[in-house]
Amino acid sequence: WTDAVQRCGSATFSVRHLAPTRVVVAVVGEVDALNARDLGRYIERHVRMSKQLVLDLRAVDFASAQAFTALYYVSVHCARRDVDWIIIGSHHVRRLLSICDPDGQLPIVDDLAVGLSRLDHLAQCRYRVAGAG
Repeated sequence: WTDAVQRCGSATFSVRHLAPTRVVVAVVGEVDALNARDLGRYIERHVRMSKQLVLDLRAVDFASAQAFTALYYVSVHCARRDVDWIIIGSHHVRRLLSICDPDGQLPIVDDLAVGLSRLDHLAQCRYRVAGAG
């Protein structure tokens, strides 16, 4: 079920295509100064044909300030490509975002079910707008 796995520093990135337009990128380990930029590039590479991204960071056991920079980079990339996305984060990721993103601009969700429901809703809204045009 994994299409591509990349070991980078003390983290492993993997991607899985749930549907033709929905991709899951999962990270296990630590996101820090050594691999944060690689994470951003990995996501950029694998989101090309997708309209939705699930970024699964539940297995991240350390997230540095550079991890926030990578998440912000992903946010900009998704906005430019019109990709809806969510983050499912570990305690460490949530703590980082509470400090670096106090206004909650990044789309973090409580769990996978809530996140998939949000993406389904966004897809339906997008379909209605496209169908009306």
